[in-house]
Amino acid sequence: MIWQRLSPIWRTCIEDAWEAYAHNSLPHGAVITDAEGTIVAHGRNRIREQIGEGRQIAGNRIAHAELNALLVLDWQAVNVYGCKLYSLIEPCPMCIGAVRMAHMQEVSYAVRDGGAGGTTLIDKTPFFNDGHIHITEPQDAELETVLLGLQVEATLSQKHPNPEAWIDLLTSKLPIGKTLGYALYESGLVPQWSREGKDAGFMVDQIHEQLLRLK
Repeated sequence: MIWQRLSPIWRTCIEDAWEAYAHNSLPHGAVITDAEGTIVAHGRNRIREQIGEGRQIAGNRIAHAELNALLVLDWQAVNVYGCKLYSLIEPCPMCIGAVRMAHMQEVSYAVRDGGAGGTTLIDKTPFFNDGHIHITEPQDAELETVLLGLQVEATLSQKHPNPEAWIDLLTSKLPIGKTLGYALYESGLVPQWSREGKDAGFMVDQIHEQLLRLK
């Protein structure tokens, strides 16, 4: 079982992503911790929702999980220089830019994004170089595959305008994620679990079972 071995930080990321999926937004979640590792903010993708929550934005293409986590952060209560961003998916160029503008120096993500991932930008300009952002890439291969499969399923079930081309890019660094995602889509199980109110832990462990059957 994958869920039992995950930290509270990654569980929160996944719970937010699963909530986003239930609202027909992309299953992305993000968490910010302080220097002691305490969760101080979190947010989720809300691109297809009309109403945000608190300071989170919704209903547009920039309503990404990382931005929403940054927007709800209490900047007066924490030392942002010691904060760390955890993102379910590799941050896009917009979001890694927001991290730099926020003067955060640590980012960790669970899934590589071969299409929109922007972490390679951190040494491309003097401004980024001066930020000294440390990137931690995925540390759990099984979790990465499970969550990538969820992204592929969402791309298909949420009627992306050009799903095949996008999925090819998204999964270019981990092709088994494409195979898993298509299998999930054809099964119809993921939206069923969402409708039934299954929790994020159930979803992750069930997708893991699907992955094991493919191997």
